[in-house]
Amino acid sequence: MTDSSRNIPLPGFDAEGVRACLPDRLAPPAAQPQLSAYLACYGLSGLAARADYAIGRLELAGTELVVQRFFQPAGAKGTVLLVHGYTDHAGLSRPLLERLFQQGWNLVIYDLPGHGLSAGEPHDVDDFFRYTDQLAALVRQLHAGLCHPLTLIGHSTGGAIILTMLLRETGLSARELNPPVLLAPLVRPTRWRSIRFKYRWLSPWLKRVKRFYLTNSHDPEFLRFVQQEDPLQHPWIAVGWVGAMLTWINWVEVHGPSHWRPLLIQGSEDTTVEWRHNLDVLRRLFPGAEQSLVEGARHHLINETDPWQSEVFEQLLAFIEPETKTPGT
Repeated sequence: MTDSSRNIPLPGFDAEGVRACLPDRLAPPAAQPQLSAYLACYGLSGLAARADYAIGRLELAGTELVVQRFFQPAGAKGTVLLVHGYTDHAGLSRPLLERLFQQGWNLVIYDLPGHGLSAGEPHDVDDFFRYTDQLAALVRQLHAGLCHPLTLIGHSTGGAIILTMLLRETGLSARELNPPVLLAPLVRPTRWRSIRFKYRWLSPWLKRVKRFYLTNSHDPEFLRFVQQEDPLQHPWIAVGWVGAMLTWINWVEVHGPSHWRPLLIQGSEDTTVEWRHNLDVLRRLFPGAEQSLVEGARHHLINETDPWQSEVFEQLLAFIEPETKTPGT
């Protein structure tokens, strides 16, 4: 994001306007004021200029989503596909994108339906597994043209989407995917029991509820931008999404273990998810997982301040480096 303030007008773009100028495939973009304004708003203009940049609308499991790529101009260690969290969007991932690109990685990002540049009802989904189907479709569609290895990194709900794909897509192998990185992954949100109780009583009458912003980072500029200036934020939480999440929780908490060995990174001051319970579930699901508890870090690990952000990024980079990995999952 830019160093904007409340007194500076927001750049001139909206999601529909950007989508309207995009091709129905990944391709280098033509000069478009709305796309340029989008990239500038989230601090991605410089990265796009240095990279072999492409953007487009891709049909994924019956849903059209906006996908972007930032490839190295010459040679890469591999490819990282980043999946953002609920109410976030790909544009907010700039700090991690910059670090990964500097270290020689190709990058792929996309917006979930109803988030960021992608179409759909804001912050809504009728079935949590649609997210997984879309991610699996994206991996299959891009697989042949990627520089391998391919590593998936997911934050919060993005982590939940990745772990669900690993549990459901049993045909995936280490030849297709490296072990993933899950940053503060969702299993249960904070106040899960209260959410479940309210959903049972209120869902027949309510379609959406007002969104309350949590203090999920130590960075006041990031918090202010998201809460006051980000044009791709929405002020509501879809009740249908809550129901889909609750159904998914019931599924994932009784699922059997997997052979995959992801890296789990969790902050100890996270008030967005029930992280202690979640780590217990994740250790059962992935007995071979590596785990790191970052003391003092809040939920939005990608947009934390130092020293927490540096600690997270250093652990992540060490884990995904090809020369440090051994064959297998």
